[in-house]
Amino acid sequence: MFIKSVKLNDYRIYHGENELTFFNAPFRNVFIISGNNGFGKTTFLTSLIWCLYGKVMVDVDEKYRREIYEAGGYKKYAAKNLNRKTKAILDQFQLEHDEEYRLNLKATHPEKYSHLVAYEQRLASYSVQITFSDMSLPSVVCDEVTVKRTFNTLREEDTLTILIDGQQNELTKTVGPDIFIHDFILPKEIAKFFFFDAEKIVSLAEMKSIEEKQSLSKAYAEVLGIKKYEDLKNHLENIRIRMRRNSASEADRKKFDELQKEVEASKRLITEFEEQRDALQEEKLSKKVAADQYQEKLIREGSSLSVEAINHLRQRQRELATDYEAIKARMKDLMELAPFAIAGHKLKQARLQLLAEIEMEQSNLNPVLLAEKAKAVSDQLSTDTFPLMKIKGQALASLQKIVQETIIQSFSPSKKADADFKVLFAFSEAEKNEFEAIFSNLKYTYSERFKELVAQQKENRIAFNKVIRQLSDAESKENDLLIKEIRRQKNALDERIVDIDKQLLQISQEIGSLQRDVGVKNKIVAELAKKIKVEDTDAAKDEVAERLIAELNVFIKNFKTEKKSLLEKSLKRELNLLMHKADFVDKVEVEVDHDLIDIHLYDKRGQQVNKDTLSKGEQQLYATALLKALVDESNIKFPIFIDSPLQKFDKHHSANIIESFYPKVSEQVVLFPLLQKELTEDEYKLLLPRVNSAHLIKNIDDDHSTFEPVQPSKLFEYYTAGVSHV
Repeated sequence: MFIKSVKLNDYRIYHGENELTFFNAPFRNVFIISGNNGFGKTTFLTSLIWCLYGKVMVDVDEKYRREIYEAGGYKKYAAKNLNRKTKAILDQFQLEHDEEYRLNLKATHPEKYSHLVAYEQRLASYSVQITFSDMSLPSVVCDEVTVKRTFNTLREEDTLTILIDGQQNELTKTVGPDIFIHDFILPKEIAKFFFFDAEKIVSLAEMKSIEEKQSLSKAYAEVLGIKKYEDLKNHLENIRIRMRRNSASEADRKKFDELQKEVEASKRLITEFEEQRDALQEEKLSKKVAADQYQEKLIREGSSLSVEAINHLRQRQRELATDYEAIKARMKDLMELAPFAIAGHKLKQARLQLLAEIEMEQSNLNPVLLAEKAKAVSDQLSTDTFPLMKIKGQALASLQKIVQETIIQSFSPSKKADADFKVLFAFSEAEKNEFEAIFSNLKYTYSERFKELVAQQKENRIAFNKVIRQLSDAESKENDLLIKEIRRQKNALDERIVDIDKQLLQISQEIGSLQRDVGVKNKIVAELAKKIKVEDTDAAKDEVAERLIAELNVFIKNFKTEKKSLLEKSLKRELNLLMHKADFVDKVEVEVDHDLIDIHLYDKRGQQVNKDTLSKGEQQLYATALLKALVDESNIKFPIFIDSPLQKFDKHHSANIIESFYPKVSEQVVLFPLLQKELTEDEYKLLLPRVNSAHLIKNIDDDHSTFEPVQPSKLFEYYTAGVSHV
């Protein structure tokens, strides 16, 4: 498959009709489209996604889902894609041809009125058209297929047209344009592998959530061709059920019919609920955008606080008041000890008195008993007790005497109590401990705790006064009549959004309940079908279907194993080819568990390589290698479009990508580099032998860009000349 041309008409910055043509040439499969930031490189890539998928482009990449959400829904998003210069012309045209003028013209000159309406509709419409060649369609021989999507901002609807060799074909009418694109051009689930931002594909290396792994698993099944065999098996199973239904007995058929009707009714109800959910989500988006606009008005009018913010301030005021009371209580506890802290000198004297009393108590030992104990200790100093001692005879006796006297002196009072010393406290043991605790508290922690509480009290009062000022200011502004009205409108929107959320939750619960009910009844239908005897006319068909299903089960299992092994080898090969580290990865393991897929890398020591520890450049190389491996194993021949190439790569990595990736990843590779930053002149020289054509996006003004073809060999020369004239 080859994209022959792309035509943009009033799509975003591309004012008027802008066509880009690609020519197929062997060994020159790389096409360059470059321009400065804001000129329209990413816009061009987005136009292709929009042309192929329209509203369901949200399933291609999360950024499109976010953009549509922020715009307030698909219709509002699409309406903003009309070129601004054309939009200004349309607005002026409608201003000059008001309703009264139109009514008069319609009554007096109906032909002119028809021309006026047709011209207005052309101004209000933009389109993107892609022409493909080298396509293979079942039972259809053709040279080219054209896909064109048009959006009319007045009617808020888009139209998708598919022509085969310039004519409508029965195939597209039969399957429908959207299914035709899915089945014969490119399924939306795998479009991200063919249209990607090289800087952002590092997300493939960071996938951790179940939703991300499920998304990759679906794309994996699509891109490797597994899904079509699973769909075929499901189709055969449905055929068997239908045949068994037709051959059922009256009782079984009645029960079967009732269950089928209930299932169909439930499915229709699910569809109805899903439509209601979509409508509510669209309404929620629009209400959210309107509420945000009212919030902006409040900010402009001086009341920037929302009701939630004001309530939060009031809650904060209550919390600070509670904290202040707690600080006061702790301060009160400290104040009870304040007199002791003030009389610190007296407290020290009291403690000295207490220590003296304790010393006196301890000195009242029995002198006879003390002498006996001291002698017992000194007697232990002998050669028998301490074999290493060399002292004997008179020397040993002298040592024993010295030890005995030392012990008696140590446990005797250091001085005789004065006759004037009086016991003042006579504290019990508990009272002594309590006094010591108070003294230690005052000496070591009291001051710091007091300072800390004073600081907390000060901070609390500052925060409290700030909240009071904010509340006073906000509440005074809330009395303004204009602000009151804006607030009323915003509150009404917020209440509706809350109500919609409740309805969405209820609808989701209803859908979940119905889906569970459908699942249970489908199982009963399947079990009932097994018990029903197939009539002779359908027995052979049923037998063939049963055999094919069994063979498909075995085939799908083997096919998955084979594809898993091939993907592991291909990914390992591409990684080691692109990385500048020799044998960076020794083993790749692709883990597929039902609807989840995970990829593990192992080094030569058999240890798993944590992808989070890779540098951003290495993560991008990993994601690039994964894309290359998936594309290789898919055998899908579709052009590759790469925005922001060679970001975060060093020179060696860039050379590997240029020589081993871009020329080989597809038969048509379109790059959107920012020259000198994402692609240097030296890097371009490596790529030049494979470059087919080059275009520079020329920016005429803020609302108008166009394509300018240049000779590939003079791309940087033209670019430098253009930059110097900016």
